[in-house]
Amino acid sequence: MKIAVLLGFIGFAVLQLAPAPYQIATAPVVTAQSVTSDPAVPQPVVAIVRRSCMDCHSYETRLPWYGKVAPSSWMLAKDVTEARAAMNLSDWGRKKAPVQAALAAAMCQGVQSGRMPKQRYVLLHPEAKLSPAEVQTFCAWSDAALASLTRSAPPRP
Repeated sequence: MKIAVLLGFIGFAVLQLAPAPYQIATAPVVTAQSVTSDPAVPQPVVAIVRRSCMDCHSYETRLPWYGKVAPSSWMLAKDVTEARAAMNLSDWGRKKAPVQAALAAAMCQGVQSGRMPKQRYVLLHPEAKLSPAEVQTFCAWSDAALASLTRSAPPRP
């Protein structure tokens, strides 16, 4: 039994020295470009985004203690890398209005279906779970963004 524990400890220690297959990239955060600084995004939606989306979908990732311990750090880095590739809320202001509206619609669909935030994230961060009222608030903003876009579009010839 003692040998198994010792071997497990040695294996865990060696794992910490192994090169990580994924790493969380860092970039300077330009606050003015973030979705949280967009005046068209209502404060209740900003609060939801900060609590439930920004850790994965932005450069404002808060790394928890297990994010520094292999192999969980590898899985976390992979998830964040993939999430930022799909949608980076730190770059929101660099997107044109139609792209923002499409992203908002995708976000609504993700929270309505329960795909977002990911269940394993909610398991470790229960405060990230959205209530039905928050999903409704979030999707009302998305619907308003799409409606605004269609109202401001030039008429087709």
